[in-house]
Amino acid sequence: MRRSVARTFLVGAMCLSLSSWAQTTDHDLHRWRAWYREASVTDQATLMAQRMEDDLSQRSDLNGHALASGFQAVAELMIAEHAWNPVDKLSQFLDWQPVLESALEALPRHPDLALLRLGVQSHVPAILDYQGDRDRDRGVVVAALADGHWSDDPEHDAFVRDFLTYLKSL
Repeated sequence: MRRSVARTFLVGAMCLSLSSWAQTTDHDLHRWRAWYREASVTDQATLMAQRMEDDLSQRSDLNGHALASGFQAVAELMIAEHAWNPVDKLSQFLDWQPVLESALEALPRHPDLALLRLGVQSHVPAILDYQGDRDRDRGVVVAALADGHWSDDPEHDAFVRDFLTYLKSL
């Protein structure tokens, strides 16, 4: 009987903690998406990177969090894109591209991560040979739109649709 009560309590505590983690993550994800949109439109990647760094340094629950790492990596990769010195650009890219890939390995079909990598892939020079997953990522993003993945975030849903339209023009 004691074990049964203990198990029930343990399972309940786990569900409660997972539930609160999911809620926090949803709130964080909406904020990170907004920062990404802002950085994409206004070239404010440095601000996004700082905000992501602040989130990661202030919250131990985000350590090793694939989505947080992916958004941070993209901010840093966007900074690399706008760097003036080619050596700095390459160094920044080589430092942060593996971080984005690690996030995608942890969550291989996550639409937000696929979108982030698709954005990077569509802007890096061909010499870096980082376009290999464009079709796959585009497929994940298109399927996510059809499934309503971003329906709880209409502004981001519209941003994704606009981005896909932009990609067609390339």
